[in-house]
Amino acid sequence: MSDVIAMTDEQKFFFDMKGWITLPAVLDDGEIEEMKAVVYGGAKRSYEAPLDRLLDHPAIVGILTEILAEERYVSETCYGFRCEASFTTIRPPGWATAERRDNGMPHVVRPPQRANAMRYQVAGGKIFSGLTRVVWELEEAKSGQGATSFLSGSHKAHFPYGGPDPLKPNIGESPWEDAMRDAMEDYSCPPGSVVIFTESLVHAANDWTNPDNARCAVFNCYNSLWSQWHRTNLDHEAIMQMPEKRRTLFRGTWQLGEGGNQVYAEENKAL
Repeated sequence: MSDVIAMTDEQKFFFDMKGWITLPAVLDDGEIEEMKAVVYGGAKRSYEAPLDRLLDHPAIVGILTEILAEERYVSETCYGFRCEASFTTIRPPGWATAERRDNGMPHVVRPPQRANAMRYQVAGGKIFSGLTRVVWELEEAKSGQGATSFLSGSHKAHFPYGGPDPLKPNIGESPWEDAMRDAMEDYSCPPGSVVIFTESLVHAANDWTNPDNARCAVFNCYNSLWSQWHRTNLDHEAIMQMPEKRRTLFRGTWQLGEGGNQVYAEENKAL
């Protein structure tokens, strides 16, 4: 594997300020076509080859280490963060959010103003992003035509967003819903780009109105070693097909003992 690319100070600044960043044109043309062929061929998750190479791609490992890991739990043989969910999507021109259960309602993993294990935090000059999403855009995305949108900065909100239920993890029934939707922003990017965001950030799916291409994307979700949100839908045999270090993305969440939990095994697989 190529050398890991460290997160830059500029990326830290914008990720902390906005809750999301983009990495344009990470994959080359050959890689894009290889990955697209698998997704268009029916792959539903990115754990299997060749999509599994995206799980610990050098372009994202440094960033995920910076925003999810602690130095003492990072080594040459294991990652300091975990991957706990993955899915792929194909949204043809004309695809509408009515096909989703949430109808594209802007949402978060938990209300940002509430203290919980998944929320975004900064302490001691260190980012702890909580549940974090990495999106690989395998086709061109154009602003205003269906890319994921974000209410930038909402991952650091300390006040409720106006709904009658302060524990509700979306903005539904808020009298400010229209204003919040108007304030959301999205992105444009060429094929092979990456979008990274904290799930503490209010975000939403949108109608895919780009007439030139479908949205073909891979969504991988990561977390710290200390917590888990999704139930991992991955069998041991699939994990064992991966390189040894990549397997450590799927180890259990416990960390007790000298050196912590560093090796994946069937009896040490995240639930």
